[in-house]
Amino acid sequence: MLRHNILLLQGMGGTGKSTLLRYLRQWWQRTGFAKDVFYFGYDEKAWNLEQIIWEIGNQIYDRFDNFHRMLPEAKKQKLLKTLRAESYILILDNLESVTGQPLAIQNTLPEAERNQIKDFLTRLVGGETRVVLGSRSREDWLQPTTFKSNIYELQGLDKEARSDLAQAILQRHVTEKRIPSIRQDDNFQQLMKLLAGYPLAMEVVLANLKNQSPKEILAALQSADVKLDTPSEEKTKSILKCVEYSHSNLSPEAQKLLLCLAPFSAFINCRHIHNYIKELQILEPFKDYQFEKFDEAIQEAINWGLLSPMNLTPSPSPTRRGGEEDSPLLAIQPVFPYFLKTKLEVLDKQTREALQKGFKNHYQDLARSYNNLMESKDAQERELGREFCRLEYENLYNALQICLEKQESISIYFCLKKYFDLMNDNQSNLKLAEMVCQRLEKYPPAFIKGKLGYQIPLAIARLGWCQLSAKQYQQARISYEKTLQLYDALEGEAERQKQLWKAVSYHELGRVAQALREFEEARRNYQQALQIYIEFGDRYSCASTYHNLGAVAQALREFEEARRNYQQALQIYIEFGDRYSCAVTYHELGRVAQALREFEEVRRNYQQALQIYIEFGDRYSSASTYHHLGRVAQDLREFEEARRNYQQALQIYIEFGDRYSSASTYHHLGMVAQALREFEEARRNYQQALQIKIEFGDRYSCASTYHNLGMVAQDLREFEEARRNYQQALQIKIEFGDRFESTIRPHFY
Repeated sequence: MLRHNILLLQGMGGTGKSTLLRYLRQWWQRTGFAKDVFYFGYDEKAWNLEQIIWEIGNQIYDRFDNFHRMLPEAKKQKLLKTLRAESYILILDNLESVTGQPLAIQNTLPEAERNQIKDFLTRLVGGETRVVLGSRSREDWLQPTTFKSNIYELQGLDKEARSDLAQAILQRHVTEKRIPSIRQDDNFQQLMKLLAGYPLAMEVVLANLKNQSPKEILAALQSADVKLDTPSEEKTKSILKCVEYSHSNLSPEAQKLLLCLAPFSAFINCRHIHNYIKELQILEPFKDYQFEKFDEAIQEAINWGLLSPMNLTPSPSPTRRGGEEDSPLLAIQPVFPYFLKTKLEVLDKQTREALQKGFKNHYQDLARSYNNLMESKDAQERELGREFCRLEYENLYNALQICLEKQESISIYFCLKKYFDLMNDNQSNLKLAEMVCQRLEKYPPAFIKGKLGYQIPLAIARLGWCQLSAKQYQQARISYEKTLQLYDALEGEAERQKQLWKAVSYHELGRVAQALREFEEARRNYQQALQIYIEFGDRYSCASTYHNLGAVAQALREFEEARRNYQQALQIYIEFGDRYSCAVTYHELGRVAQALREFEEVRRNYQQALQIYIEFGDRYSSASTYHHLGRVAQDLREFEEARRNYQQALQIYIEFGDRYSSASTYHHLGMVAQALREFEEARRNYQQALQIKIEFGDRYSCASTYHNLGMVAQDLREFEEARRNYQQALQIKIEFGDRFESTIRPHFY
């Protein structure tokens, strides 16, 4: 790191890269080696450059700095200047996830976002800040401009550390009396040299000393051509050979049982493993398996270090938290399922297909359970369901792929859709919906006429929801209209159920029309949905439609009508104990009161909404409420309070990658700066808002920003610039038939 300020720390899985980097982060901070250390792990999240800049900026600059009010390019330039001039450390770990390397957690970044990170790192070359990149691979996408030839290949532990680890492993597996004789054995010394201090290899191999001598183990590994003690490019294969050796020393029955774990990835919940066993036991190829010994086989895998106990929410600290030893939740070393899948190849086709079926059936049951948790009105249960889906995502996704391949039930999809809803990950949600609906097109016509036929229009409806969230309005309209036709074609459903599903589609078609500002069309669709709900006695579903009728009235400035509809919705949510759904209605009641300038009522409603979001751990939804609390403060000319709330909202939008929503907040930060006569600051924020609106094709919203840019130019006596911006705004208002806004406009829109 002293030779070149960017370093690639490379090592295969099982060498302890992340543990080392997290320790170094603490050590460097404690010893003052750097002013601060910033750690970003791609095993946890697909960090893009904007999120990295925001997180570092939060730690470097205080709240009185204007950093967060800058345009993105200006932020980047300021941060680069600081990092080049001052001694910080930036750690990007588990980078193999960025490009989706084999055995890596799949937090990939698109090529454009990878290039932004590469450009940022390139500009840090030669500066005072040091950068450490942790990865299993050579990360060629960052070459030749970043770490260049500065690569530190992480080898095994040094002699003292490997000796300590060996002692800990021996204490777990062999009697105290045998340990001294084992450690003095020349074959043990040779074995230690062969394992070369690689933690995973040591955990896997030394556990066999429980039943074998060092000489026997050494001979077996040498005959398998394990070469961890040499500068070999094939170390990962050698690790697999170590696993192979330990696996071969288990009883034939234990080997058979552990193969049942082959379909799993990343995570196993042992609380549910017996349900999985029940699914396998009813399948013919597994009739003679001794599943009563399954717990023992899993314990063997734990002893190898291939499964490790964990708490529900893993700690970022490298030290283990209390209670993990007894946890039923197990993390899977990436090499373990890979190894087991190679073993599956020797089984007959019938057994492999049965294992796949049992795994699929198990996760269909779990998906229902997790979905029920996420649908719960209890905040803790919702969070529990979301956390399980996060841990189980790969398993659920793999099971869904089996269902699609077999053209069977897609119930797992609805669970994953709900998970992405709660995570506010619209991009992943849309991608998944598109994939599922494309695969459904190949389902036979008989499927829609069967008892599961309803799943096809429901999946298309979910696609419509994702398209609407992505501002793909015409595509969303096509999807919802298609569902209306498909519901009529269902033969296995009662008329009441079909009508209620159609009501949902009418409701969503109302949302599409509302987004396109076709308010009368929106109102017709909502009233159509409401009529069906009332006719068939579905009072709870009426609530969301009353809420959206309130939104239409609000957009048409019919504020008393809006308030009546929102209060009707709120009454139903309270009646059904749906506290979480109350939040968004409180929020909108706040907006109505704000339009009527009833400021105390406004604050009460927004604070109610914010309290519920915080109670339910919904950080993303709180952003909109912080934004509107900013607008209240702005209306009351409490400009610094307004700025604080807007910046809080902006931070959350950037954290969640919601670039579109940040446009409105940039716009209002511009209004605050304009009111304080900070005209250049105002212009920067308006230009940032305008750039995002154009990027997302939101032409209508551009009008207000062009108008305010005109006002800034006018205040600066740049009259031709002002005229150009006002004419842009006027043209858009006329284009959208917004006669009211094109003729009568408040000073601050």
